[in-house]
Amino acid sequence: MVPGFAAPALAVIEKLTGRTATRSTRAHLDKSFRSPELRALLASQWGDYGLPPSRSAFAIHALIVHHYLNGAWFPQGGSARIARTIERTIERAGGAVRVGQEVTEILIEDGCAAGVHVLDRRGPHPHEHTYRAPVIISNAGAQLTLEKLLPTDGDIGKLTQTSRRTVKELGPGTSGISVYVQLKDSIRTIGLNGENLWVFRSLDHDRIAATLDTHLFAGNPQEAFVSFPSIKSGDENHHTAEILAFTDAAGFAAWRDLPRGRRGADYAALKQRVGEGLIALTDSAVPGFARLVRRFEVSTPLTVEDYTSHPQGSFYGLPATPGRYRVKPLGPRTAVPGLFLSGQDAGSLGIAGALMGGVGAAIQALGPRGFSIIQASVKDAQPVPADEHAALPPDKYRATIRTKRLLTPGIWELALELDGEVGEWTAGQFARILVGEHTWRDYSIVSLQDRQLRLLVSTRTGGLGSRFAQSAEIGASTIVERRYSLTAPGKRRIFVATGTGIAPLLPMFRQLTEVEELDKATLLFGCRGSDTDLTRRLDDPLPGQMWRCYSRENSPDAFRGRVTDALSKLDFAPADTEFYVCGSSAMVTDCQALLQGRGAHHVLTELY
Repeated sequence: MVPGFAAPALAVIEKLTGRTATRSTRAHLDKSFRSPELRALLASQWGDYGLPPSRSAFAIHALIVHHYLNGAWFPQGGSARIARTIERTIERAGGAVRVGQEVTEILIEDGCAAGVHVLDRRGPHPHEHTYRAPVIISNAGAQLTLEKLLPTDGDIGKLTQTSRRTVKELGPGTSGISVYVQLKDSIRTIGLNGENLWVFRSLDHDRIAATLDTHLFAGNPQEAFVSFPSIKSGDENHHTAEILAFTDAAGFAAWRDLPRGRRGADYAALKQRVGEGLIALTDSAVPGFARLVRRFEVSTPLTVEDYTSHPQGSFYGLPATPGRYRVKPLGPRTAVPGLFLSGQDAGSLGIAGALMGGVGAAIQALGPRGFSIIQASVKDAQPVPADEHAALPPDKYRATIRTKRLLTPGIWELALELDGEVGEWTAGQFARILVGEHTWRDYSIVSLQDRQLRLLVSTRTGGLGSRFAQSAEIGASTIVERRYSLTAPGKRRIFVATGTGIAPLLPMFRQLTEVEELDKATLLFGCRGSDTDLTRRLDDPLPGQMWRCYSRENSPDAFRGRVTDALSKLDFAPADTEFYVCGSSAMVTDCQALLQGRGAHHVLTELY
């Protein structure tokens, strides 16, 4: 990873300091400090690398602590700004960032990496693609790259045997449970300003780690990391917090083979109990926090694996044990010519470590002069203004708002004309709209025909997307990606929506009209009253059975109450009914819990 001229000097330093670097953090602290309180305080950032003091290498602890000595940083506008900023550079060079792509294989020709085989899952049906290149850089992690994307037999298997053995001996990395909290007000109201918090019930970090799941699953967690991304990103309209606790993926093995969203009432109850426990722990350190909580959602190691493919939800990659630093490091260069590793497994843990893994991969890919080339590029770099007329990559389209209509107070209907052919699309897809510099919002597609994109946009939140819709700015760029679509006929279909949550359902209704199934479907639509009832203002076909649910108005042809109230009264056969639920995150969560409690087997959700 380092330039050739620096390698000898670094080797000498490593030889002199290696014994300290590769002993455990606990061993070093026990040797250096007598006070148990001081040792506990100095080790309290162990969650930054996911291993308690007895298991972590002092090298990683020292690295993490040192990089915080001059303070921390956070990208203005949130972590997504990192990717969006890099995306512009890639596009200016003629490249593209593709989402919804599943790399299934790294292609090998004449013993060298020569390309990748990909399943494009953005559209209604997966499409296979092969991309060829002289250099392949994998950020999927060492385990996935070496064991899943490359052959493990034959000549390539022999080349990677040592690296695969190292990965196996190190074992799986750390996983965790995250609680995503929506707050009623700013955390400044309880005396916080966005600082990160570590909360522990004991000074013995190793004892906490040894009994993590026992206490966590009982709703009595012993440790947590708490952060406040909204206030750090400068968002004063939405108030959020995140709480992280570590866990062993083995505790979720009973649900591992069940599909996402259909893991049953026991899984939902466990997440609820864990979430409430972590909120209570946070409140014990920050009195008043629990009163600020409006709602929360919980992710588990299964969630991490579902969305990122990290085996067992190991989001830190290879564990930073002394053993990792005693063996020959994996680094960016692999035994397969033309293939390099990037990210945490090639560098170190965390964002900065992953960044340096990328730098190392770039150095190696550029050849012997890679380091000097990068140094010169950084030194000479100048800000590049956005070019409104630059060519866009495939699947991005310039768009102009052609019509705009206020359907109800707070809900706009927008029609945008796209500047290129969009190809096929299907019910349930969404468009991603540029609503400000580096800022994108997702909106469900109501229709897309003859390059005319029709959307429903709620201004209830008052955010950048709301202001975009109200001011009707032109020139917004969009990208269309798959969400979900109707499954095979034969089951009863019940649709549940509030507000603009009806948008992705409207094209589904048109599909059902074509197969003469719409009259058999049921729609539960919730709003405050007749003045906000979109179903009375839209020209689209609607299901034959309608439950209009008014929460604040009595009406002879509407149900008085929320959609969850109506749903609790609705008769259905759990095994033979499909539910499509779309709306606010609170409504979707409540409906999921209700349907799981009633034994529903098939529930598809989309929230905004």
